[in-house]
Amino acid sequence: MPKAPEHLKEFSSLVKVVEHLRGPDGCPWDKEQNHKSLTRYAVEECYEFIDAVNRDNFEEMKDELGDMLLQVLLHSQIAKEDNKFSINDVIESINEKMIRRHPHVFANDNVSGSDEVLVNWEEIKKLEKKNKPKKPGFDIPTGLSPLLRSLKMGEKAKKRKFDWQQIDGVISKVDEELTEVKEAIKENNHENIKHEIGDLLFSVCQLARHLNINPEESLQLTNDRFNQRFVKMDNMINDQNKKLENLSESEMESFWQQAKKSL
Repeated sequence: MPKAPEHLKEFSSLVKVVEHLRGPDGCPWDKEQNHKSLTRYAVEECYEFIDAVNRDNFEEMKDELGDMLLQVLLHSQIAKEDNKFSINDVIESINEKMIRRHPHVFANDNVSGSDEVLVNWEEIKKLEKKNKPKKPGFDIPTGLSPLLRSLKMGEKAKKRKFDWQQIDGVISKVDEELTEVKEAIKENNHENIKHEIGDLLFSVCQLARHLNINPEESLQLTNDRFNQRFVKMDNMINDQNKKLENLSESEMESFWQQAKKSL
């Protein structure tokens, strides 16, 4: 039976724990995992960390960072077993990248501020990718949330000068796409409706970008606000010994407006 490490604050102890989890006498679930089966958990842990940050919950932030680190170590251990790379190679790779992309810190380059840092960062990235096979399109990870992927596509298209010059053009595009959604609904064509709603969402995302608003943050605020108002409305209805499901549409609207005023 594997022995649990004694010094739990040391990075090497976590490496050992993961090795034991994947070892002959380890956990059946952990031993069954591979890179693809674990990807969903990497995404989930990132969003759980973001949620903790948004709530300023440092205890949960600590736990979620640990969960994210566990994902890094699990993937590294699987790769080590396949003789691909190890956690030491991962650490070496990120160290090299950070040193290479920060010549204003680790070399003699001078920068005037963060804007110039970002410009230099992109130039260094271009040099790094120069000898790599170029992927078609925007080369944006498909694993990103669709909204964030839309935002990044818009940003990359802007760099290629394919973008609206004025905000009025983006607003007109949103109006155009909304009209096309309405037309598709009239036609009652499900596939076409899905297509047009996608176009509308993409255009709204670009409108947010032009207004320097992160659409994911904006939507998350709306989600939270809707949830708070719904809970408030539900409590108000319960206080009157009523059930939401039994209310008329006008009654629901009345309670909803009261909840909105209070939040």
